[in-house]
Amino acid sequence: MRVKPKFLKYFFGHHILNGVAVAVSVLAVGLAAVALFGFARGMAAALGALCVSIADASTPFSAKLRILPLAWACATVAALATAFAGGTPLVEGAVVILTGFAAGLLIALGRWAISLSVLTLISMVFTLGAPAATLAGRLDYAAMAAFGGGLYIPVALALTRVSDASGRRITLAEVLREFASFLRRVAGFYRRDADEGEVCLKVVEQQASFADHLQTARGLIISAADRAEATRLIAALAAVLDAFDGMVSTLADHSPLRLAQGSGAGVSLAAQMNLLLRETAHDLDALALELVVRGESLTFPDRAAELDRFSQTIAALEARGGADPQVLRAARLTRARVGMALSKLAGLPALVASGEAAAKALTGVDMRAFAPSLRISPGSIRRALRLSSPVFRHAARLSLALGCGYALTETVPGLKHGNWILLTIAVIMRASYAATRQRRDQRLVGTLLGCGAAGALLWTGSTGVLLAVQILAIAVAHAYVKIDYRLTSFAASVMALLGLHLLDPAQAPLVGARLVDTVIGAGVAFLFAFLLPEWERQSAPALATGFLRALGVYADRALRWDVSEQDYRLARKDLMEAFSALGESAARMRADPRSQREIWPHYSAVIAAAYVAAAQIVTVRLMIRQRRDELDPRLSRALLDDTRRGALAELDIAGPRAERRLPRAPDHAAPVFLALLQRCDEVLREARRLRRLVEKDWGTEASD
Repeated sequence: MRVKPKFLKYFFGHHILNGVAVAVSVLAVGLAAVALFGFARGMAAALGALCVSIADASTPFSAKLRILPLAWACATVAALATAFAGGTPLVEGAVVILTGFAAGLLIALGRWAISLSVLTLISMVFTLGAPAATLAGRLDYAAMAAFGGGLYIPVALALTRVSDASGRRITLAEVLREFASFLRRVAGFYRRDADEGEVCLKVVEQQASFADHLQTARGLIISAADRAEATRLIAALAAVLDAFDGMVSTLADHSPLRLAQGSGAGVSLAAQMNLLLRETAHDLDALALELVVRGESLTFPDRAAELDRFSQTIAALEARGGADPQVLRAARLTRARVGMALSKLAGLPALVASGEAAAKALTGVDMRAFAPSLRISPGSIRRALRLSSPVFRHAARLSLALGCGYALTETVPGLKHGNWILLTIAVIMRASYAATRQRRDQRLVGTLLGCGAAGALLWTGSTGVLLAVQILAIAVAHAYVKIDYRLTSFAASVMALLGLHLLDPAQAPLVGARLVDTVIGAGVAFLFAFLLPEWERQSAPALATGFLRALGVYADRALRWDVSEQDYRLARKDLMEAFSALGESAARMRADPRSQREIWPHYSAVIAAAYVAAAQIVTVRLMIRQRRDELDPRLSRALLDDTRRGALAELDIAGPRAERRLPRAPDHAAPVFLALLQRCDEVLREARRLRRLVEKDWGTEASD
């Protein structure tokens, strides 16, 4: 029986390993602190460890070595500032607002710093809720939280060292799983009723998820590149990316639609390819599970019979006569590129098992250059200190929302202990309206269910059961924050309610009151999302032109007779990241208010055209690589130079339009050269089409 692909991510993945490691680390800190300082102070230390653990993501040991101390510093400063301000509402309110503003500015450091922003706010909220009426008591809580957060760091780093090896294999398995999902999205092109633009958006969105997991895998695996197993896993990653090239190239010439919208055997070809891609996706899911569960003796089915049937259908279509030449050409292209991709995937078991095969596959490539870099630059925060900066506007929104939430807790009698309102605002508010809206809905659902579960557990009154459930809740909340925030919100609600009860049983949290606080906090966060809002349409033109720059660099590397594998792969990496930014932007834009989505039809058209243009360039690159021995070096080099100059001119929106035409082929040119000439001409045509779409939809705004 096959497990549905969408459920696989819930049952295996590095996020689960990471969640378990975090829970074990927090438990170890809590037990040590309870043994040293007693139960109440030990719980304060555990909460401090919990705050720091929010930054403990699936990153290499070297990155954690830099991130976790910074997380501890942010949490400690927030706790101390809140402790000193306690008892004076005006001062405390000012600290809430300033801490919110500072936490909002932290995201200027990059996406990785979102966790720093959140943990800073949560540390502040936990300190506000600490059961201490005097300054000495509040400072004692802050000191214990700082102790727990500091102790968490060596424990977490030690567990990272222990779990690194299995974690690397799991991240490769996740990449395979995400590539399988990518194949299922590509299969959507081969439906007769397929809308190319809509399917392309789904493909780009899935590619963003694929690229995100690929980035995580690169970081964890390449950080151990000196180890034999890591080299084999790196080679497997490289093979998956080569297969990705092959799949992208199948979209050149709008080939899937030509097959799906053809007649007779053409439709049969589309149905065969749809099925083959879905079966291959299932094969990848099975390989991913084998990689995690068995580790050795990996297998990948041979799909040669399906490819042969596809070839036979092409031959039958051609033999009958009268077939559309474009359909035949699309079918041959599809057969060749999918065959190449399948051959790369079929080699994965050998690459994972053999160091010799892996070393051969990585000839000429230094994978260390592909490891994601961690930049911690205070200058990026300084540059964000201007009203036009999206980061500054987010920080302002966040701080004012928190200030409003705090004012409600101080002025409305029934909300006197409503620090849960601030907690809700802290975890919901994001830099964009779309992300805030999504978090609001997921938080409400998760909290409703979590409060119900916590209420049932508190009814039991068993401290041992509550502690065990809280540790499990920590693992779940941390593991699924990127997978399903509703599940994270559910677990976090259980964890927080039980934690507050264990910290101060005399002030047991009222489940109903927490539900009311959640609704109020979500409402405040949503309302303030309209203050100095950041709509996706504002950043869309810059993202589009940024993608064109990345596509230009990729074209500059791919459209060369002689280019190193290193340079090509680095350019492809940057292009995938640019595509990911487009995909994430498209997903956010669809959640914006209807009044802010005027450019949506244009945006989706540009994304579809961009994908086809990239597919044409990939096709030329693969043709050079696979049929190099059949091509005349002198003629091919000159043709590629002309094509490259023309494509770069078209992709430079700020430059003048250049309607370049490629020279005619010389007499008696080889058929393979004529095929390359046609491919190069199509590169220029798609680049020209893409430029016209960008100019038409955004005009001068796109070139700013």
